[in-house]
Amino acid sequence: MLDFILELERVLNIWPDGVKWSLVQIAEQTRTKVPHVVDFLTEALSKNPDVHDPLTFNEVSKAYIILRERHKQQLDALYERSRKATQAAVDSFEQVMEKVRLMELSKNRRGAYRTLNYTYGNYLNLLPAELKARICDDCLRIGIKEAINFQELSQWLQRGIVHLMESANRDSVEDALDFLDAYGDYFLTEAQGKGEKFLTNLLLRLKPAAMEFDLSPKFNELAGEFKLMEVMDVFV
Repeated sequence: MLDFILELERVLNIWPDGVKWSLVQIAEQTRTKVPHVVDFLTEALSKNPDVHDPLTFNEVSKAYIILRERHKQQLDALYERSRKATQAAVDSFEQVMEKVRLMELSKNRRGAYRTLNYTYGNYLNLLPAELKARICDDCLRIGIKEAINFQELSQWLQRGIVHLMESANRDSVEDALDFLDAYGDYFLTEAQGKGEKFLTNLLLRLKPAAMEFDLSPKFNELAGEFKLMEVMDVFV
C-alpha cells in the first residue's frame, strides 16, 4: 500500500491536463498489479468502478488524499527512514570525495576513478540528482585523462544528462546543454565516427526540452560548435 501511495503521488504530478485514466492505466503508470489498484482505489473512493472506466484527475487525487491520511503514520515513518538513509549516503559521499581528491593529488587517478564508479553504483538510489551528476562529471574528467574506453565514458555522459534533467525546468535543460558542451569535443575525436553519432542522438533527445524552454538558440550554438548541421536543421 505505501509503495502504491508514493507511486500515485508521482503519477498525479505528471497527469496530463484533461486526460482520464482507467484503473488498468493507473496500474501501468504506478507499476502496481491491477487487482491491488482496484482494491486500494475502491476502498478510498467508496465505489466499485470497472477496471476500464475512465477516472478523472480530481477523482484519483481525492483517493490519494484519503489514502495518505489513512496511512499517515506509516508514511511519516517511511519518509523519516528515507531521509536518514539519504543523509547517511550524502555524508559518505563527502568522505569519498575527500578520498578521491587525495588520490588525484597523489596521481592515483585510476584508483580515484574506480572509487567514484563504486560509489555511484552503491548509492545510486539514495543520492540526490545533483550529486549523482557530480560523480558523472568527475568520472568523465578523470576517465578522459586515464583513457577509459569510449563506451564507458559515453555512459557517464548519458547518465549525467539524465540526472541533470530529473528536474524538468529551464535551468536543468541549460545545465544539461552545458554538460554536453564541456565534454562534446572529446567525443568528436573518436576516429570511427561513433562519437559524432552519439552526440547527435543526445542532442536530439534534448531538442524537445530546449524548444519548450526557449533554449533553441543555445542548442543551435552548441550544435554549430560540434558542426552537427543535421541537428541544427531541426530548428530551421
